[in-house]
Amino acid sequence: MRWKISDHGHDVRLNDLLAILALLILIVAAWQYFGTRSEPPSKAAFIVPSQSVRW
Repeated sequence: MRWKISDHGHDVRLNDLLAILALLILIVAAWQYFGTRSEPPSKAAFIVPSQSVRW
């Protein structure tokens, strides 16, 4: 199966190639996003109310 540009416009296989590239980029981006482990928040970030505070 040869690659040739048809007289009607763009080759249909070019759309397939672009779709495959877009899917690969999406998979790599998702892998990077979900693969990185976020550190749990430190305990110092929580606000501990003082005993003198009246609710």
